[in-house]
Amino acid sequence: MTELNSMNVEPGTWSWGAMPEQNRQARGHEFYPPFADLAKIPELYATDGQPFEQKVCHLHYFTGGSDWYIAEVDPSSGLAFGWARVNYPEGEWGYIHLVELEELYLTPAARPGALALPIVVERDLHFTPTRAADIPAIAS
Repeated sequence: MTELNSMNVEPGTWSWGAMPEQNRQARGHEFYPPFADLAKIPELYATDGQPFEQKVCHLHYFTGGSDWYIAEVDPSSGLAFGWARVNYPEGEWGYIHLVELEELYLTPAARPGALALPIVVERDLHFTPTRAADIPAIAS
């Protein structure tokens, strides 16, 4: 059986629920929110022209020193638009491929006697839609 992932799925054929969550067991919860919550997120380009600080971020993903806040999404491709900070103090607005984010799985090298936990991107289960200007990481 061929495992589905972002490398072998034809562009435009992906849809919410069609892609398996490869790291759900390691994560301990669903990467994608329920369909009812996804339906509330504006489609890609729907808030184009709106000042960044006024955009509403609907999802928050994180791991270690990295954060991704999602403001728009294209459910047919998994492409999203939002603000990201990846292991740096500053972040920027841009495009994020959610399928690739879900697939991220790193196993750090373990030091002798140390526990090496895998690094996976998690969805903030307690995040509520928030204006970008009201999110400290973005506003600072």
